[in-house]
Amino acid sequence: MTTALAGRGAYRYLLPALLLEALLVFVPLGSSMYYSLHKVRFFQLQEFQWFQNYLDVLTHPVFVNAILVTVAFSVTALILTFAVGFALALFLNHDHLYSTILRTVVLVPYVIAMLVGSMLLKWIFSTESGLATLAYDYFGLGRGSILADPRHAFAALVANGVWRDSAFAMVLLLAGLRSIPPTLIAAARIDGARPFFIFREIVVPLLGPIMLITMVRLLLHFANVLTFPLILTGGGPNGATETVALRIFRVGFEDYDLGRANAMAVILCIFNIAAVSLLFGIFRWRARRAHA
Repeated sequence: MTTALAGRGAYRYLLPALLLEALLVFVPLGSSMYYSLHKVRFFQLQEFQWFQNYLDVLTHPVFVNAILVTVAFSVTALILTFAVGFALALFLNHDHLYSTILRTVVLVPYVIAMLVGSMLLKWIFSTESGLATLAYDYFGLGRGSILADPRHAFAALVANGVWRDSAFAMVLLLAGLRSIPPTLIAAARIDGARPFFIFREIVVPLLGPIMLITMVRLLLHFANVLTFPLILTGGGPNGATETVALRIFRVGFEDYDLGRANAMAVILCIFNIAAVSLLFGIFRWRARRAHA
């Protein structure tokens, strides 16, 4: 009886957080789904048209291209950012003379606002006075603009994400490395285990939850980021860097077609859920395989 009363009391404490979650997440999501089923022009709700907005955007080549760009950018930036962050965490996990200075230097891109960082990289890659153009001239490669070439522009977009968010991955993974008991590593070394064996059999399994949290956070960030493509490349050239988030922004706030924009937003939400579910599935499969 006492336990049941205590449980009800705990739910009372959780109720404000649940109401806030519903207000900030489920109400906007429900509104977006509602508007996606209507024709909405210039903020005016017009006729109900079922799933016509979804059919229109899914059959439009520009939106299909935006989906492909989003998938390619999210996966590439996730892999490279996680790899760089993990390498930095492993390097800075050992206390040495310059570890504090190096941690501060690595964190500088992350504490800079995304807008400022993207504008800085755009200046670096610009044709007129960019550092990259000066390097091209120095090596005799001409004055071709990096952001004018589709492949180079996509690489610059990925570099923007890696440059800024690898510090975030480093912080989480470094915290996970510091939580591993040193006695486990010492015992493995006494037993003659090699560094790679220690890393594979001790460090990686114990970092599993932290690695999953880091990957999910990075994936959601890259799949939904607007500032990077909007400021750095503007989605060009020829849509090579136009992500779904940027397409939603243009359709909703430049064309004022909020019905189709909300349909795109719902599709992007479904993509987020599917991508996160895939990551959880991969980690569960690896955990079952490790315990088999």
